[in-house]
Amino acid sequence: MTGCALPQDSSPPPQAYLLEVGAYTPPPARRSSRKVLLVTVSKEAPGFDSNRIAYTREPPKLDYYQDSVWSDTPAKMLLPILVRAFESTRAFKAVVSPPSPALADVRVDVDVIRLQQELIAMPSRVRLTTRVKVVEMKSGHVLETRLFEAIEPASSENAAGAAQAANAAVQKALGEMLPFVLRALALS
Repeated sequence: MTGCALPQDSSPPPQAYLLEVGAYTPPPARRSSRKVLLVTVSKEAPGFDSNRIAYTREPPKLDYYQDSVWSDTPAKMLLPILVRAFESTRAFKAVVSPPSPALADVRVDVDVIRLQQELIAMPSRVRLTTRVKVVEMKSGHVLETRLFEAIEPASSENAAGAAQAANAAVQKALGEMLPFVLRALALS
């Protein structure tokens, strides 16, 4: 029976990294509403729609770390971060995400356009580019839309440095995105 056994893959599993912002607490909104906010995050742009950690040495060419991955796609990891951040503003009656059955008054759509480590100059840096759209649900009217870009230096030219800088970039982007949404809804 031992002759029928398949060879075992002895390579270590890839190291998985999380997007997280730790103890990030946005300032509370100046005004509170009785509105329910639906937060959605779309699929990422091509090249960034997997759990592979992207980097570039020669744009527009993308490469991916072989021994390291995100624990999920960046969009899926970003959604709970956004929900918690909007909840922390205390500007809404409730903050929900799909597939919540709650009827929302307003929706914030976030598109992840780019999340990559740029190894073009040293130290390297991570670029996070997102598009945010604020929509009034009843009318379907787009209240505001804006592109956000956060660039953070990496502490090392590897996946660990990329993950650390990506988390700093997410926190920086939240610092701009949340006030933008609150202004669009006249809550700041």
